[in-house]
Amino acid sequence: MRIWARRLPVFWLIPVLAILPLGAQTRGKNKTEFFQGKEAAANEVLVKFRPTTFQSVLEAQAAGEVDESEWVGGTGLLRLHSVSKNVASLVRELSARPDIKYAEPNYIVHATAIPNDPRFGELWGLQNTGQTIRGFLGISGADIGATAAWDISTGSRANVAAVIDTGIDYTHPDLAANVWSAPATFTVTIGGLTIICPAGSHGFNAITNVCDPLDDHNHGSHVSGTIGAVGNNGTGVVGVNWTASIMAGKFLDATGTGTIANAINAIEFVVQAKLAFAATGDANVRVLSNSWGGGAFSQALLDEINRADANDMLFVAAAGNSGTPNDLFPQYPASYNTPNVVAVAATDNTDSLAFFSNFGPNTVHLGAPGVDVLSTTIGGTYAYFSGTSMATPHVSGAALLVLSKCSLNTASLKTLLLNNVDPIPSLSGLTVTGGRLNVNKAIRACATPVNPDFALSATPASQTVTQGGSTSYNLSISPSGGFTGLVTFSASGLSTAATASFSPNPASSSSTMTVSTDAATTPVGSFAVTITSVSGTLAHTTSVTLVVNAAPAPNFSLSATPASQTVVQGASTTYTVNITPLGGFSGAVSLSATGLPAGASASFTPNPATSSSTMTVSTDATTPTGSFPVTIIGTSGTLTQTASVTLVVNAAPVPDFSLAASPTSQTMPRGGTTSYTVNITSNGGFAGAVSLSVSRLPSGVTAAFSPNPAAAASSTLTLNAGSHASKGTFTLTITGVSSYLTRTTTVTLRVTRSSG
Repeated sequence: MRIWARRLPVFWLIPVLAILPLGAQTRGKNKTEFFQGKEAAANEVLVKFRPTTFQSVLEAQAAGEVDESEWVGGTGLLRLHSVSKNVASLVRELSARPDIKYAEPNYIVHATAIPNDPRFGELWGLQNTGQTIRGFLGISGADIGATAAWDISTGSRANVAAVIDTGIDYTHPDLAANVWSAPATFTVTIGGLTIICPAGSHGFNAITNVCDPLDDHNHGSHVSGTIGAVGNNGTGVVGVNWTASIMAGKFLDATGTGTIANAINAIEFVVQAKLAFAATGDANVRVLSNSWGGGAFSQALLDEINRADANDMLFVAAAGNSGTPNDLFPQYPASYNTPNVVAVAATDNTDSLAFFSNFGPNTVHLGAPGVDVLSTTIGGTYAYFSGTSMATPHVSGAALLVLSKCSLNTASLKTLLLNNVDPIPSLSGLTVTGGRLNVNKAIRACATPVNPDFALSATPASQTVTQGGSTSYNLSISPSGGFTGLVTFSASGLSTAATASFSPNPASSSSTMTVSTDAATTPVGSFAVTITSVSGTLAHTTSVTLVVNAAPAPNFSLSATPASQTVVQGASTTYTVNITPLGGFSGAVSLSATGLPAGASASFTPNPATSSSTMTVSTDATTPTGSFPVTIIGTSGTLTQTASVTLVVNAAPVPDFSLAASPTSQTMPRGGTTSYTVNITSNGGFAGAVSLSVSRLPSGVTAAFSPNPAAAASSTLTLNAGSHASKGTFTLTITGVSSYLTRTTTVTLRVTRSSG
């Protein structure tokens, strides 16, 4: 029985900002948390501002209670670490800020394969003669055709493969001669840090930010051996390339775990190293080998992969080891839909899909040997590993070997590899190509022919357009055999009244084909279009599909806000009526309303309208109360659309008033005087005058109101006590009368003996 050990997927981390100190770079290094089921660095996010300003960064740091921040990669990305907030809080709060383009977790990732146990006959992936590997009999020919390819080339050091992984044992006897070494001291800026790499260094450690990528795990060294273990040296094994130049970008630690941020920085180093030696080509990185994966979609990582693409680098990635379809359950970075990504499944020595390998007819491109693969490990040793991690470097190595013979850009290199696989039943319907890597076919397909020639390709394979619209396809010319001519384009198979134009035409490298249709006469349907390219006696064709859909008839829709309004009898309210044109509609819409209660009316401003109108609903005192569904009708020619709102009519309040007096209690001596303020509060539009009186006065006490009657909001009640007024405490009733309305309030009066 074979056992393949697999790690769960995860993601990675980042460098530094000038605003906060970098002193805590190792703080919480091993702490992680889970965000939406994916492992991420605890209390951290990756943030992209729009645009980055000093003030924006300061405000974001304050909002996130940030104690550590640093720049990551070369696209303006910032890693923020919060002293108190978890990943979910940081993502939610920072994403809501208008000055932030995105905020996402700093996912953790792991190597996608782990070694099992401890020469050329054992390398079945390069030459399968049907030999038995670790107890399992192979099938002759179930390999990548390396030995035949070596008749064309055994590699060169002109191009570089960068292994983004756990590093490389650059002292290994079977690797040392093929490890890239910096020809001179050079400087890179990674995450805001200026890093000086000495001559003779072999890459970068993104965990420690130093130019020493020595492997402390085995995984990266194993991958490197498959790409380019030294050939024909009488030692150990051989890689796909006997002669190679391998650069290491270490971001996975001794446990095979790393962060997205550090992966970004490892890739960024490779980009900058290539640029640093652009004048001499001494670091011409063309292939990035990525035998790792996990976590969720990361825009930050996608941005860096696109940056690699812009610098002409093929990004080869392991499809994953969970045995699941990537079409349904994406495995990143293999599942990023970007032009330079090649996703690789694993096959065994019988050309079967490995039981652990992920697959996907739309997202995994091809298979390669990935079961019981013997390669180099640290300390001058060798071991068998299994996983899509082992399949990936077969493709990376094949790409590098092809480049040693053929001058291709990244798009052409990817196309060449995918167009020259061996179709095998186990991958039919499970990968894009349905085949397993064949480097011999690929290198012979691009090896310089006797006569100059070119190949033609078009993307996308299919476009959809509505009648009257237009769409475009990108055409690529791949020269071979020293071809330098101009290519003239034409198209056939277009539907009636559809035309094609090319810009430029003729072209030397690429052109855009624009297909235009007619709204009235171009029929709907799917059409196979043949694009023909001609240069002298050379002619090549490629096919695309054009799908024409019926143009929508001009129309409009109505909507109204708010959905409900409340009004009292005799008052009015408004709604906003919105007109949304569809299918090129440009007419004016006449508006009306039905369903209004008796005594209510609706008016529209403007009417007719082209985009929006205000509907004013007015009621009178007789309008019945209740809730009424109102239908708004819009008409333009033969078109009629409606929208519904609710009108709630409440009864108008009855005019009334209430009384209150302050203070509520007073004390006066015989022969003295005191007063109260009587407040009149109007309700329901009450506007009458109120006549005031007071009752239950003690003997010898008189009262007067000023004013009385009172039409204003208050009146003053003044009390006078005679020298013989009754002593004691008395409750007085103040009465207000206006027409049929009578309201009262009470106060307390205490009469004492005179002070004399």
